[in-house]
Amino acid sequence: MPASRYDIYAEQGTTFKLHLDYKYQGGTGIDLSNFTGAMQVRRSYKDDDLILFITDVGITGGGSTGEFSVGGGIAGIGGISFNTSIAGAAGYTGGILIKIDSTSMKNAPYGKHFYDLELTNTLGEVTRLIEGTFEVNREITR
Repeated sequence: MPASRYDIYAEQGTTFKLHLDYKYQGGTGIDLSNFTGAMQVRRSYKDDDLILFITDVGITGGGSTGEFSVGGGIAGIGGISFNTSIAGAAGYTGGILIKIDSTSMKNAPYGKHFYDLELTNTLGEVTRLIEGTFEVNREITR
């Protein structure tokens, strides 16, 4: 199944949250307790440098330069949480919460970028869940 298309609009300098419900066709939430996840934001599909790298372990941003090479960057606060509600409460089967702290978003360069979100199960099977543009609107109050 191809990845769903979802374009994200975010703002510099604010805390970013995105909640997704991952469900079977019948509407039952998929248990994600044995999954890992990774989301990368880049200026273009071809760009090797990252703007944001969000995982179930945490988040890495580009710091004041805005971009970084894989393996570099500045640790932020946030990440991907599974089986959670929009408020971060556990026990919400199929819920995916992506959270990026305001400092990491402050350093994200404004403009239209690209991202995808991949989930990996314990068998090593990778599902590219969503993809699209990640547009950052410029912060005025700084």
